[in-house]
Amino acid sequence: MNFLKKILIGIILITFIAAAFTLTARVNKVDQKPGVEIVMDGESYTELKALAPGINLQNLKENGITALAVYQQSLEDFIDKGSVKRLEALDIFFAGEELQNMLKNSGIEVDQLDNSAIFAVFSDSLKNQINNLAPELKAEYSIELIKTNAYDLLYFPNWHQSLEDLSLGYNSNQVEEAKELGLKIAYRSNNKVNAFSALKSNLELIKPKFLIFDGEEVTGYPNKIQETASLMEKYGLTFGKVEAFIAAQAGAEKLAVLNDYKMLRTHSMQQEEVEQAADQEIISRYLLSVRERNVKIIYHKPYLKGNRLVERNLNLLSALSSNLETEGYKLGNSEAAKYFSNSSWHLLTVLLGVTAAGILLLNYFSAFNYSSFMNIFFLLSAGAGMILLQSGREVLLRQITALGSAIIFPSVAVIIFLLEKDKGGEELEGGLSLSYLFFNFSAAVLTALIGGIFVSAALNSSDFIFKINDFRGVKIAFLLPLIIISLYYFIQPGRKKLTKEIPRLLESVIKIKHLIIAGGLALIAIIYIGRTGNFPLLPVPAWELTVRSFLEKILYVRPRFKEFLIGHPIFIFSLYLSAKKRKELYFYPFLMLASVGVITTVNTFSHLHTPVIISLLRTFHAYWLSFVIALVLIFIYKLFNRFYKKYYYLWG
Repeated sequence: MNFLKKILIGIILITFIAAAFTLTARVNKVDQKPGVEIVMDGESYTELKALAPGINLQNLKENGITALAVYQQSLEDFIDKGSVKRLEALDIFFAGEELQNMLKNSGIEVDQLDNSAIFAVFSDSLKNQINNLAPELKAEYSIELIKTNAYDLLYFPNWHQSLEDLSLGYNSNQVEEAKELGLKIAYRSNNKVNAFSALKSNLELIKPKFLIFDGEEVTGYPNKIQETASLMEKYGLTFGKVEAFIAAQAGAEKLAVLNDYKMLRTHSMQQEEVEQAADQEIISRYLLSVRERNVKIIYHKPYLKGNRLVERNLNLLSALSSNLETEGYKLGNSEAAKYFSNSSWHLLTVLLGVTAAGILLLNYFSAFNYSSFMNIFFLLSAGAGMILLQSGREVLLRQITALGSAIIFPSVAVIIFLLEKDKGGEELEGGLSLSYLFFNFSAAVLTALIGGIFVSAALNSSDFIFKINDFRGVKIAFLLPLIIISLYYFIQPGRKKLTKEIPRLLESVIKIKHLIIAGGLALIAIIYIGRTGNFPLLPVPAWELTVRSFLEKILYVRPRFKEFLIGHPIFIFSLYLSAKKRKELYFYPFLMLASVGVITTVNTFSHLHTPVIISLLRTFHAYWLSFVIALVLIFIYKLFNRFYKKYYYLWG
């Protein structure tokens, strides 16, 4: 038995080293790119300039802005700005015979405009944009462009109000001002009427650096995404992909793949959020997104309400840029990482390590009675891995391997370093007790950390780093280890015969206290599962947000609450309890809570958008802080025991 364990542990450690090596490549090629862009929203800038004339792009640039976002604009937008005006029959009548004859020569009857419409275009820059777009307007909507000395006319033979959304151009004044100052242009393209043709035409005129889509769909969705990707490649555009929890844009994932992952993660705040937040809140949110989610484009909307708008907005940007530079980021030097992926052989190596851990776990359940038989799982695992790779199902293999690691390693950590222990810290004395707690807890966290590295290595490709594909089974990875640990705790293989133990469990008498414990565990499970995943069902309370902010300030990266505040301290406390007390039923809730910490440690590394170094730092902070809280727990426990014994003897 001992020899087999050594072989399995050896395989796990060797494959772990290989897995860690693949992550160093990711750190160098993806995580350590320091460039960050601060992009000013163009529409908000126009509104801000109207409210505070003292502000301009020059002083915004001096305080950190590196790019300006220019929107693709519709016919309705240009009408609102006065660049375009719809002409009624009466307008044409008062304009004189020259215009009437020109329209008549073009086959347009002024007295028959019921189902048609004529618009006068006054802006010279818009005339140029429409002229560039005219062939597409003619081909798709039969729109005629008629040139006059004073203005151009757009004639819609089949007018409908929905055509007010027709994409025509952009704010050329913004583009010229930004380019004169050396600012980059981020183009905001939508997916409204004629959007793809407008995008094609406007890219030729603007030649922006970034493309950030406006609305709930990328331009060209659903049938022209390939053409959009071709345009992006032609003009060398970088895709600013807005984080999904901010704005889930249909077609974004497909476009990212077609664009060969030439993309930068983009974070923004809604205007309402900006107005309600203090400077430090906004800065902290932006810094957190850059530091912990590898955001490379901060899409900024300024304050538009209140007094001292010039001072407040410039101070905010100055403080933000200063904080970014202090943390080692370089403004305006963002570069999209090339497509990155570890090899199929690296993936198979990770699979081998996870399989070894799985066999080790199964052997604990069989009390190492079927070790030779279980070795066949190596062959089955390798065969299944090769079949999935050969059939083009690499993504599925990565997801299965990662899920297996997330389930197996925390289960192994709790079983080996807690449930298998035949003594507790309170049965030992002084330094021996402390070393016992330190060694076993550290070994459990290290085991979970190895599992986390395997998870990250299994998903180590741009598909998962940029969330084009996701780690599947997050809630299963949280719940299944608890079930496995529970089974081991109640069955206790190797100490009891299953043929006798299972019937005994089935015939056990259920008391009220058992129901109370079950109800408490059910409540914990609801909270536990409800707080997991990218879109948790339960909100984060205000007090926790305050504590999070405090921890980020003093530790740079905050540890996860489920680790340092709940799971890990209770794991240490559980180790301290005597072996006899760990066999009592009241220990079971402690066991479940103790398991939460190591499960969360593994889960931390499934967040592929978080740089590896940040995940390691978060795990380290949770590790050392846990000792502080655990010592408090143990002190309270010993104090309670002392008072209990004292008054029990006095009253008993």
